[in-house]
Amino acid sequence: MIPEADKTELGIIKIHNNVIASIAYLAALEIDGVSRVCDDMKSRMLHFIGKKTQSGAIDIRSEKNEEISIIVPIIIKYGHKIPDVAMKVQERIKAAVEEATDLTIRDVVIKIKGVDK
Repeated sequence: MIPEADKTELGIIKIHNNVIASIAYLAALEIDGVSRVCDDMKSRMLHFIGKKTQSGAIDIRSEKNEEISIIVPIIIKYGHKIPDVAMKVQERIKAAVEEATDLTIRDVVIKIKGVDK
């Protein structure tokens, strides 16, 4: 079911999950202490064959009630408090996605995959 806000007199506006993932990716990198968003196998393969993807590892899940869950794997810079960085990333991603899309974010799951210089 499309929310009423997405219907216009000209048609329907749909926001692809890749757009949400791109916003989440950029928002995560704004936070001091984030080294990078992790790559997954799919994004590494796409990069290998020459197609660049910045948000391949971010998982977007849409619920029936039109709420979105965002799962973001990140690498933390050494010397930063992991819980503090993760909470700031959650807050920034939620705010950025809601501001850009008017979607309701149910939760933002941050998976710490490692520590980097």
